[in-house]
Amino acid sequence: METNTQSKLIKAATPLFATKGFAAVTVRELAEAAKVNGALISYYFSGKEGLYLAVLEEQFVPIIQMMQGLAATNHLSAMERLTQYARNIMIIHRQNPFLTQFIHSELVNPSACGGEVVANYVSRLSQLIQVILKDGVASSDFKPNFSLDYATVFFAGIINYYYIIKPFVNELAKLSDQSDEEYFVQAIHLFLHGIIGGRVHEQKN
Repeated sequence: METNTQSKLIKAATPLFATKGFAAVTVRELAEAAKVNGALISYYFSGKEGLYLAVLEEQFVPIIQMMQGLAATNHLSAMERLTQYARNIMIIHRQNPFLTQFIHSELVNPSACGGEVVANYVSRLSQLIQVILKDGVASSDFKPNFSLDYATVFFAGIINYYYIIKPFVNELAKLSDQSDEEYFVQAIHLFLHGIIGGRVHEQKN
């Protein structure tokens, strides 16, 4: 009973917090959405803030699992690990449609209770990308003359920004069921190989 009530509250609170933000959601709304007595929010989570933190932690469970899985792939090349990272992120976004909203909201306008939590996870993801890039340079898979910081921002951006603007793009272009996969393939290719064609290389030489 206890776990069921907590799960109901987290499930009901997730779309409310994601769409309205932490500050705009009331305890009454949360209780009505979960169809429980509002006092149970204080009982199980010590208030709205505790429930919000529980929602955030649940949203990032797949991220933790992904990072743990990638930690065991050192036998793969850096290119393979980056590709696996990107594919995992794509799957996580698909299966957790509110995650993007939480990350964007807390990075742009952080709440007192959630900003640090989200920033910590984003920092850990950035560190993971940097480790893979460094390994790629060390193994000569990647050339050494680039900024790891900028490359990390660039890679994280092309993988995640798509999901931030996807609702707007869908209104203009009517994305198909295959759009995520098509974007993923092209994004990875552009990051690893660029867009300069052979003719430009010939002119430079």
